[in-house]
Amino acid sequence: MKKYLVIGNPIEHSLSPKLHNYWLDKNKIDGNYDKKILTEEKVGEFFKSNQNISGINVTIPFKKTVLNYCTELTELALNSQSVNTITLSNEKIIGDN
Repeated sequence: MKKYLVIGNPIEHSLSPKLHNYWLDKNKIDGNYDKKILTEEKVGEFFKSNQNISGINVTIPFKKTVLNYCTELTELALNSQSVNTITLSNEKIIGDN
């Protein structure tokens, strides 16, 4: 099963899990989408310990913070110096916007 998350703080109000789990189910994709509240101090620790996640959506206030933890950035992320989508693949953390 693939795992996906949205990270941010605050995050309680996010409807992303409801929306994405609906589409995962509707399209018969073996996956789960959840949300995770983080503090600024825990972002680095989170990336070191969560390599079994396939993708992450990033919301306020971490769109710039996560730049420091990406092993690769797309041209859009580089140009905007902001990341809102992360793909974890083959031990790479790829930031996009």
